[in-house]
Amino acid sequence: MESLVDVMRVVVEPAVRAVLTDRELTSMHLTRDQLGGYSLSLVAVGETFQDWVVQDGVPHLTLADWRERLRSNLVDFVAESGFGWGQDREHGPLG
Repeated sequence: MESLVDVMRVVVEPAVRAVLTDRELTSMHLTRDQLGGYSLSLVAVGETFQDWVVQDGVPHLTLADWRERLRSNLVDFVAESGFGWGQDREHGPLG
């Protein structure tokens, strides 16, 4: 089972950096549940995003798979948000 630090370093941080700027991100909280799954809650420009980052019992997914899943979900979040409505962050945050 992955540690909280590993999940933050390998999954969360790279996915968040690939989509959001430092100015947009207000807070980020990673939680491990009793079953070994990890959930992320973050606030960007006043809007909240929540997602399962790693779920226990899904052994066929690697940390790289979870990272890509989170990155993709963050891209969708920004495109549907008030601050990034319609933006395509598939290739990173806008300057």
